[in-house]
Amino acid sequence: MTIRREDYQPPNCLVDSVELHFTLDPADTRVRSRLAMRRRPGAPSPQFDLNGQSLRIVDLRIDGMPVPSPSFVDEKITLTAPADAFVVDSEVAISPEDNSALSGLYMSQGNYFTQCEAEGFRRICPFPDRPDVMARYRVRIDAPADASPVLLSNGNLVESGPLADRPGWHTALWEDPFPKPSYLFALVAGTLACVERRITSGSGEEKLLQVWVEPGNEGKAGHAMESLVNAIRWDEQRYGLELDLERFMIVAVSDFNMGAMENKGLNIFNTKYVFANPLIATDTDFAHVESVVGHEYFHNWTGNRVTCRDWFQLTLKEGLTVFR
Repeated sequence: MTIRREDYQPPNCLVDSVELHFTLDPADTRVRSRLAMRRRPGAPSPQFDLNGQSLRIVDLRIDGMPVPSPSFVDEKITLTAPADAFVVDSEVAISPEDNSALSGLYMSQGNYFTQCEAEGFRRICPFPDRPDVMARYRVRIDAPADASPVLLSNGNLVESGPLADRPGWHTALWEDPFPKPSYLFALVAGTLACVERRITSGSGEEKLLQVWVEPGNEGKAGHAMESLVNAIRWDEQRYGLELDLERFMIVAVSDFNMGAMENKGLNIFNTKYVFANPLIATDTDFAHVESVVGHEYFHNWTGNRVTCRDWFQLTLKEGLTVFR
């Protein structure tokens, strides 16, 4: 299908908030979603599209009413808004261990990762998967504690602990207070080790910085942490832009198929762009790590909080961030 920039139309319906509940399983992960939606003022039609790819729909409802025989055609299902404001509930089943596209939610060496830029979120749940639909996310992750002791997503950690009704399982609840497009959603779960530091922002707020790595690689993350601190300080001093979350996380794993990704508050990197040990790395390696860590952090404002309308504007968010 050919998509042309001049054919752009704003969405008929917008999403204000997203609640996601993941029950992780390599072959049969269940994703329950609740979308608080509304018709865009001036929209010419009450119809709206939800995108989906490689999803097995278990349930799909609008304001509690089942959608009869829901199925995706050309990666979308067209529905009709019943009112100016409404709720879409869904449950889907996906298989992360079989996801060889490495887009959406996939597994590698026992760990779960996501990659949603540009259109990977449609492999996670039914959603208007386009950058001009921005919503606030609240994400709960349930998983076996032995297989996935670390549960990460965007934003601030609200609560975590064992699941009382499911022995051996635990849960984590994450909340991102700022609207973001679906391509910036991220989830990481598995066995990881953490290097962390606390800093005080220019306005006096304490921030937690974390670099998550595969166990045994903690000694290679020091330069990445220094680079992150320098990037945060530079954005504060040069533009008056502070880190807007309680924490900022980098995940560095050898399994990530992209170079690096600027997911809101939870950047995911291939280790090539994070690790730098003076015994084995050159000055050029150190410079590349500083450049990439800075680039992905600067996206927090040029690309995340202020994002592109459509994918023809990819060069705007990338070019401005490279310039910064």
